[in-house]
Amino acid sequence: MSTQREVADEHHGGAATPRAPWWAIAIIMAGGVLAALQSRINADLAGQLESPYLAAFVSFGIGCLGLCVIVLSLPAERRAARDYARDIATGRFDWRYAIGGLGGAFLVFTQSLTVGVLGVALFIVSVVAGQTLAGAALDRVGFGPGEPRRLSTSRLVGSALMVASVALALASGLTNAVPWLNLILPFVAGIGVGLQTGANGIVTANTGSFLVSALGNFTLGSLALGIAAAVSLALTPLGGAFPTNPVLYLGGLIGLTYIAASAALVRYTGVLVLSGAAIAGQIIGSVMLDALDPSVHLSPLTVIGAALTLLAAVIIAGYIPLRSPRPE
Repeated sequence: MSTQREVADEHHGGAATPRAPWWAIAIIMAGGVLAALQSRINADLAGQLESPYLAAFVSFGIGCLGLCVIVLSLPAERRAARDYARDIATGRFDWRYAIGGLGGAFLVFTQSLTVGVLGVALFIVSVVAGQTLAGAALDRVGFGPGEPRRLSTSRLVGSALMVASVALALASGLTNAVPWLNLILPFVAGIGVGLQTGANGIVTANTGSFLVSALGNFTLGSLALGIAAAVSLALTPLGGAFPTNPVLYLGGLIGLTYIAASAALVRYTGVLVLSGAAIAGQIIGSVMLDALDPSVHLSPLTVIGAALTLLAAVIIAGYIPLRSPRPE
């Protein structure tokens, strides 16, 4: 099949590298669009509650409950979840791979701490830089369910283009005064997202169930965010109220589709290709949502930057191979 065809590695004398299947990339991009929608819903919920920590906990908690219902209703998934818990308890499975859900929780925590100082645009660019770097490094060392993948010219150029494209798409939100020390947390959070993706793939390979992997993410993330929400509310009483609009409670259910898809597909794509496709989907999804909002004016740079993220994702995936010149 053409999607499984191998392309030559661009390093001199390197081995052939399998190209990620187009259908997996398309699904992850669609998941990225949904993630953009989830972010918008969660932001509205946080505004109503006047507590980003409580909003994140509610979103994660609803997603966790939804996954519990699905897993408990399917006998094969129940067995997989039971075996997974037993393997962790007995030490047959390394528990460190089971804490990938903390990556998502740390991202939400970091967002609450730094967005007020950095702004949304610079926060996202920092996260994307960390996520892209982590994807390249983790693929190189083989952290994930697949074999190690070489750092080809296409991967390096595509990764650089991805970060630059996101910065271009969000250029209107960037400021001249950059608080460099505050960029560290979102950069580390981006690395955490990459680690989460690789760990989820390992859990899926071990359990044979991407739903069990996703459930582990949501359970651990809900616990961490529940603690953060409790501490936040103990220090600052809730200023808002729970909204009556049911749409604002759908963020977690939307998010679980993306987490589950990532856990299922990372073995086909690797961490870097999956991250690139997800980032492109999120940026394109954000632009689509802004285009539907009459109060938002889209600049040409934003549209061009979003289009370039798609190009970057395609280059990273190897569909536009870039070959290094060979010595005479």
